[in-house]
Amino acid sequence: MAGETTGLEEALSRVVRLAGDHIGALDSTLRHMAAHAWVGGGATPFTQATQDQRTRLQRALETAAAQIVERIRAQGGNATAPSLATALPVSTSTRGGFSGMDVGVMTRMVADLERAGHDLPAAGSRLSAALGSVCVSPVPAQQVAAVGTWATGQAADLRRRLTVLQQRPDGAMANAALLGFGLFGGFAPDPDGVGGLLAAAANGDTAALKKVVEAQNTGKDPTLAARVHAWWQMLDPAARQRLIDAEPRLVGSLNGVPAATRDSANRAYLGMRKSVIDKQLAELREMTENMKGGAWQSRLLFDLDALEEELRKIAAIEKSLALGGIEGRPPALLLQVDVAGLGKAAISFGDPDKADSVVTSVPGTGSTLEGIGGDAKRAAMLWDQSSSSSPDTKVASIVWLGYKAPQLDASVLWADSSVASPKLAEDGAGPLAGFLDGLHATHQPTGTPRFTVLGHSYGSVVTGIAAQSRKGTFADQLILLGSPGTMAAKASDLGVKHVWVGESPQDPIADLGHLGMSGVRHPISGILHPWLPNGEGPFGTDPSNIAFGANRFVVDPTPAGWTGYSFDAHSSYWIRRSSSLRNMGFIITGRYDSVTLLPTPKPPPPSPSQPMPTPHFSPTPTGD
Repeated sequence: MAGETTGLEEALSRVVRLAGDHIGALDSTLRHMAAHAWVGGGATPFTQATQDQRTRLQRALETAAAQIVERIRAQGGNATAPSLATALPVSTSTRGGFSGMDVGVMTRMVADLERAGHDLPAAGSRLSAALGSVCVSPVPAQQVAAVGTWATGQAADLRRRLTVLQQRPDGAMANAALLGFGLFGGFAPDPDGVGGLLAAAANGDTAALKKVVEAQNTGKDPTLAARVHAWWQMLDPAARQRLIDAEPRLVGSLNGVPAATRDSANRAYLGMRKSVIDKQLAELREMTENMKGGAWQSRLLFDLDALEEELRKIAAIEKSLALGGIEGRPPALLLQVDVAGLGKAAISFGDPDKADSVVTSVPGTGSTLEGIGGDAKRAAMLWDQSSSSSPDTKVASIVWLGYKAPQLDASVLWADSSVASPKLAEDGAGPLAGFLDGLHATHQPTGTPRFTVLGHSYGSVVTGIAAQSRKGTFADQLILLGSPGTMAAKASDLGVKHVWVGESPQDPIADLGHLGMSGVRHPISGILHPWLPNGEGPFGTDPSNIAFGANRFVVDPTPAGWTGYSFDAHSSYWIRRSSSLRNMGFIITGRYDSVTLLPTPKPPPPSPSQPMPTPHFSPTPTGD
């Protein structure tokens, strides 16, 4: 019997030696992926695909050995199938999270894949010969070679992408978005076909680019900005410039494009639009002077008014931008602009891509592009206060008017546009979530940034809905000022680490959260019913309610009349040297120990005849 199985045993020994040499061919790749915490985009699917290929390789080698063992036993020999599969010893990131792109590590990982691609097909050939010598199935050998072919394909794609990334000035500091969708983009899921739209846009299809902007404004895809960021960075400079020249406003509105590029594109658009308006105004004025009444003159006057209104919006933007670069502030960046309708814009004091702390302010009722100057001043004052509170912290303070805010006019009676309805906030939450996605995607990994979103008045409703659509990724903290609610029952529903509330006792808008109102239509007239019972209020629990569970900071009182309220209080939070502004500066820069909190009142003691009541909330606010 021993002589009859000698050939089989020799073949088994050859297979075991081959397994020992090649079974760990993909192990180093998986170690690199785990140790550097590369996640997002296609990084996680790439890791999973590599694990699958590793499993396929090990199973193929085990099957090859098992086939020979079975033949040995069939001929009366004594053999045991060896256990060839090995656990993968993985060391996790020692930096506590994503560690950026180490070009040396990436290059070694690509080289390891190339080596596997070279060695495994050769190993498959030797395995095939060993299996053929004892007349067993060669399928395991084919599977080993197939893993090598896979590794060769991945190495080629990764090396091509890595070469592009290395050509970037900050290639060694590529962020998670750029790695996830740039380096590992071949594995990134694309259920909505955005990858195809971006590919078309890269070839000059501006209609495709417009569709991408429309998709980002829905806020449905939390990975879109990261994909856009990688796409933009992988474009060659000439292709980028062609898109900017063709559609500067679209490029300037694209979340995921670096802030400096958006600013340049948006300023170019403003200059172009201003020149066109000036020319059209001159022509219309000349035409109206030559007319003497009639319907045509009325139409021309209407067009004149529309163009002059557009010029006023542009002037408001220019005046707001001029607040940057003075009084110690960094230059202002124009991150978004749209002069249609009430208008939209986003202006940043400081570069959010390079800041340690980024605060995005969302204004509320009555906000328009023509009146953005006041909101821009508040954002500038937040930069001043935050930078003064922590001089070593690099701050970016943004005013984001990227939604249609409710107005105090006849539209207040209609449910779709009333300040007492969440409809406009729901419409604005998607664009706000997408904008924050963009800030995360383009931020350069020089440390751990702190992202704050400040919602004032109705802007806090927009903020609350957006935060709930991105739980855990929207921002690190929220500041709610004069807030009537966030569409949340409690602070923990908002999905951020810290929720801060500042409310003047004399602010009447903030106390809307106490009123039982609902934004529903009359079934016939469509007029809003403002006083129908609807639980705690039209926008959820009042954030200043202790049961909401937020950190409540001190706000200085405002003089009020006999009602106890003052509408001035609703805009008093940014007064220089005020407790509220000082507290916000500490919050934005993470100096939480310096924030002055309101004391939490103790529940009243039970009467002697009554048992101790069971508390319904924790009086301890959220925080560190």
